[in-house]
Amino acid sequence: MSHFWNDSFALYKREMLIFKSHFKTNIIRSLIFPLTLILILGNMGNTTGARTNIAIVNYAQNPQANQFIAELTASHSLNVMAQTNEYQAMKLLKNGNVTVVVIILPSFPYTNPGVYIYYSNNFVELGTSLQSIESIAQSFGVRSELSYQAPSVVLNPTYATSASYKTFLIAGIIIMVAVFGALFGGGLSIITDKQLGNLKSFLIAPIDRRSIVMSKVFYSITLALINGTIAILIGFLDGAGIAMGAIGLVWIYALIIIVVIGFSSLTLTIASRIDKPEVYTIFANTLILPLWFISGAFFPTSALPSWLKPVSVIDPLTYATNGIRYVTMNGYYPLNLQILDFGILLAFGAVMLVLALNSLKRTIS
Repeated sequence: MSHFWNDSFALYKREMLIFKSHFKTNIIRSLIFPLTLILILGNMGNTTGARTNIAIVNYAQNPQANQFIAELTASHSLNVMAQTNEYQAMKLLKNGNVTVVVIILPSFPYTNPGVYIYYSNNFVELGTSLQSIESIAQSFGVRSELSYQAPSVVLNPTYATSASYKTFLIAGIIIMVAVFGALFGGGLSIITDKQLGNLKSFLIAPIDRRSIVMSKVFYSITLALINGTIAILIGFLDGAGIAMGAIGLVWIYALIIIVVIGFSSLTLTIASRIDKPEVYTIFANTLILPLWFISGAFFPTSALPSWLKPVSVIDPLTYATNGIRYVTMNGYYPLNLQILDFGILLAFGAVMLVLALNSLKRTIS
């Protein structure tokens, strides 16, 4: 067994020497993708031309509350979809029919708080709507014995947090660049070795064939960590953040490593049966890109069509993205979700790794 690991690390060093020889090209490639997505898509949540759908629950039932509702209805950025009870309003929010629920408390506008606002994590739709609702609510001052007082507004990010869309987006980008690391470091490098004749040399050498697979997995992990770090740094520079702070980086890197083990092994299994890089790239992208889109990388999975939601549940990238999003946005990572996310990703990685080890041993000659 020691020979297996020694051979794996020796071949891994070779991969890193190749990476070093093309260092500038590799770093530029790692920069372009996250930079483009963060700078272009990351600003989508700041402004929006569409109106935000809201539901209103009116417990006050007084003239001030009715006037408040009238001003919300008249706002050019808001679309009042329903005035209903709290249960139905929260159901609309959960199902994605509305983005914001405004609950006017019985005390409005005489005591604080006067309004509760619940909202989803669809930052593209939110735009500046929250600020508009707060501004309208706080304009309702009433005379008291001492002074004018405006009702305060309590924001409740029911299904995410009050972080920016850039912070929401960064989780999906980190996972994507990690998977691209698996794509290039795993299967594509095997095909390159085939074309150059290097793989035949490895196969006739007195080494364990499985070490070829492990070296590619280690190399994929290294690429993914480099790409992920670059994505995080770009996100920081553009205003994103990690709510859990430095300890959050540990969770992010752990999730990157686990998801890359699975997907690098998957790409190695695919590449073991393919000789042309263009065929491999088409096949791998056709498989991986849809998984990325339905994982909630750009928008919450709750916004997916009903027929796609079951697919997102079995998509390993969904659990990696959700895990990183809890770290970056919520500032905590619940134990039950840790067990779920890591359990599914570890199981996926273990199955894919076994398939890759056996596939390369059987099919490459």
